[in-house]
Amino acid sequence: MGFTERSLLGFATNPNVGAVVVVSLGCETIQGRRLAKRIGEFGQTTEFAGIQQLGGSTNAVERGRAAVARLYEILAPQKRVAAPVAELRVGVHPAPDSDGHAERLVEQALDTGASVVVAGRWPAATELAYGERAHTRLAAIPDPGLGSERDVALAAAGAQIIVSFAGPGEAPTGLATCPVIAVGLDPESFAALEEDFDMDGSGDIWPHVLLVFDGAPSASERRGARDFVLIRIARTM
Repeated sequence: MGFTERSLLGFATNPNVGAVVVVSLGCETIQGRRLAKRIGEFGQTTEFAGIQQLGGSTNAVERGRAAVARLYEILAPQKRVAAPVAELRVGVHPAPDSDGHAERLVEQALDTGASVVVAGRWPAATELAYGERAHTRLAAIPDPGLGSERDVALAAAGAQIIVSFAGPGEAPTGLATCPVIAVGLDPESFAALEEDFDMDGSGDIWPHVLLVFDGAPSASERRGARDFVLIRIARTM
């Protein structure tokens, strides 16, 4: 399985995702029906809309909207329930110079029973390929890409909340599948985009992670940031 298909599979089966509609043109290298079948094998509720099979884009849009409405009816009655911290997997992508913030956050998360996946190399962590699901309490993705590419890798690995440390010149990111907690470590960037960050590096980050785990919206959710960027292995010509 290639990294793109692996990433889509992991993204679609993230614990935060209630159901999935797979939309396919029909002639891609990654076949939509096969991907939908694999997603379903993980127990995910899945529907499929093939543009060519349905005779074109208009019919596919109608089928997709109808599928979303059906899935919404299935999910709407579900109620929020309490969950232990042991069921939380936190995604972390450190800044190049995070002054120990990322290390302290990883240590706190593990000490309280949560699991962690880090975007980047991390000592003593199980190493994952891009898009691979984490199955240990501490895992790392050595080659996670940049910016929003890292968010997709962490979500595909199973992270339910992502903590993004932004250094100089780095803007806060967002993702549809997971709330992204943006921590601005550069005072100048934080001052310029304060409402787009959740916090600067002066406070304790772990309590804020728990607030978001309890349902408080992150800054990325409040502004509707829903980026999806896969890492590229070839240059577009």
